[in-house]
Amino acid sequence: MRSAKDRTIEKKRRQQVTGAKRTERSRARRISNKHKRQEIHAIDPNLKVFIMNQKIYDIHGTEIEVMDGKIRAAKLDDEIIKATMDFCKEPADFDSAVEEYKEVVDVVEKIETRNKSAFRRLTDKLRGD
Repeated sequence: MRSAKDRTIEKKRRQQVTGAKRTERSRARRISNKHKRQEIHAIDPNLKVFIMNQKIYDIHGTEIEVMDGKIRAAKLDDEIIKATMDFCKEPADFDSAVEEYKEVVDVVEKIETRNKSAFRRLTDKLRGD
């Protein structure tokens, strides 16, 4: 029969061994992530990436990968690609966009003039606005 001291010593030894293994695994994972991040930042230094579970994500949550020196989405949805292609094929209607912009500007100006503070109205009055 083993004594309590022998069990304690054995327990400490097992914890040290498993701790060392965990440390080595996490160190290897951190180094791997560092190399992935450096590879991406060599291509685009301004791209913010997150690495979770050995997968690389951009700021929008899209999983990305490096292929042939280019950063690409890991999984492309066929519906998204088709919708993007259809949108790009449509001719742009700049006249209607300009009219919509003017309408929005008019609404914003009306709101700004109605919501002016008393101090701002006074300073506008003194300036002659």
